[in-house]
Amino acid sequence: MIATSLLLALALLPLCAALLCIWLAPRDPEKSLKLSYGAALLLVLLVSLSVVDARIGLFAGRALELQPIAQLGVQLLGLAMLGFLLSLNRAQAQWLEAWLPLAWLSLFGLILSLLISSLPVALLIFLGAALLWAFALPPSARASSAGVTMRFAALISLTLPLLLIAFRLAEERAANDSVERLVLALAVPAFGLILGLIPLHAWTLTLAGGTPRAMVFGVISLVQTTGFMLLLRTLAEYPWATEVARGTLVAAGALSALVGGWMALSARRDDPDDWLVYAAIANSGMLLAGLGTQSEVAGAGVALLLFARVLALVLLDLAPRVPRLLRRLAYAAGTLALAGTPGLAGFPGLWLILLKLQAGQNGVAKPAILAGSGLLFATAVRRWRADTVIEDATWIDVPDPGARRAALILLALLVLLGIAPQIVAPAFGIALRDIFFSLP
Repeated sequence: MIATSLLLALALLPLCAALLCIWLAPRDPEKSLKLSYGAALLLVLLVSLSVVDARIGLFAGRALELQPIAQLGVQLLGLAMLGFLLSLNRAQAQWLEAWLPLAWLSLFGLILSLLISSLPVALLIFLGAALLWAFALPPSARASSAGVTMRFAALISLTLPLLLIAFRLAEERAANDSVERLVLALAVPAFGLILGLIPLHAWTLTLAGGTPRAMVFGVISLVQTTGFMLLLRTLAEYPWATEVARGTLVAAGALSALVGGWMALSARRDDPDDWLVYAAIANSGMLLAGLGTQSEVAGAGVALLLFARVLALVLLDLAPRVPRLLRRLAYAAGTLALAGTPGLAGFPGLWLILLKLQAGQNGVAKPAILAGSGLLFATAVRRWRADTVIEDATWIDVPDPGARRAALILLALLVLLGIAPQIVAPAFGIALRDIFFSLP
C-alpha cells in the first residue's frame, strides 16, 4: 500500500504543481516560484524513497511501474527541473506566468513516459511533452522562434513512426537476423534525432539562435535526459539490440564527440548559446559510445557522466545571472565537466568508458572521443578569453544573489564528484545492472 501510494504521488506531483502554478502564478508569481522549489525538492525525495518495482495497474495490461532505470531518470529530471527553477529566480512576472506551468506540464509527461510499462505508449507521451516545449512558448517569444520550433517539431515527429515500427518488429522478433537489422535501421536514426547526434543534428543547428534560453535549457536537459533514459529502457527490454547495435553505437558516439567538439569550438564568440548546444552533442556522443561497450563498468561511467551532464547544464544555465568572475568560472567548469576533464565530475565516467573502449576492438573510437574532449577543453579556454554574454533585459531585472549561491554550490559539487565519485556511483550501478551483460 505504501509503495503504490508513493508511486502515485510521484506520478501526480508534477501535474498538481502545474495546476497550482496555472492558478497562482498570475496572482503571486514569486510565491508560485517558491512553491515550485518545494515541489522539485519533494519530487527528488519521493523518487528516492519510492519502492523499486512498485506497480499500479491501469488498463489493457498497461501499468505505472518504478523500474530502476525510471528511478534514476526521475532523479535526474528532478535535479534538472530544480536548476530550471533557479534560472527563473528574479525573472519578470510574465515569464513566470508563462514558463512555470509549461515546465511542470512538460515534466509530468516526461516522467510518465519513464513510468509507463509500454514502450510505444511511453514514446507517445515523451513526444507529446517534447512538442509542448516547442509550441507552448510565451506570446512574446513566438514570432522570433517560429522557424526554430517548427523545425524541431518536424524532425522530432519523424521519430514516432520509426520507433513505433521498430518496437513492433522487436516484440515479434524470433532470432531473425534480417529483422534485427531492420529494427536497428529504424531505431538508430530515430534516437539520433531525439538526442541530436551527428549527422542527425539538423534541428540543433539553429535551436539556440532567436530561441528563449528557457527552451534551450529545457530541450537539452529535460527532454534529452528523458531521451537517454528511453534509450536505456529500450536496451533493457530488448537486450539483443545491444549486441546488434554495438558497433553502430560506438561509431556514432565517437563521431558525435569529435564533430560536436569541433562545432562548439568554432561557434561564434558573440552567441551565448550555440556553443552550449554543440558541447551537449559532443557529450551525448561520449554517452552513446559508453552504451556500445556492453560493459557494466562502462554503464556506471555512462550514469556518472549523465549525472555530471545535468549538473553542468544547470550551472551553465545560471552563468549569465552571476557576477563576471563567477560567470567565467561557471562557463569553464560546466564545459570542462561536459568534456570529462580530470578533477571535475564527468571525468570518472569518461575514464570508465575509455577503459572499456581500450579493452575492446575500437581503435579509432577512443582517439576520436579524446579529441572531442580536447576540443571542448579548448572551447572552455576560448569562452574564458572572450567572456561574451548577451544579457536579455526582458528576462531578468537585477543580478540574482540566489543564482550566485547556487552556482557556488554546483561548482563545489562538480569538484567533489570529480574527486570522490563513489559518493553517488553505487546507486547508478543498480539501475544499469541488467543492461550490460557481455563484459564484466
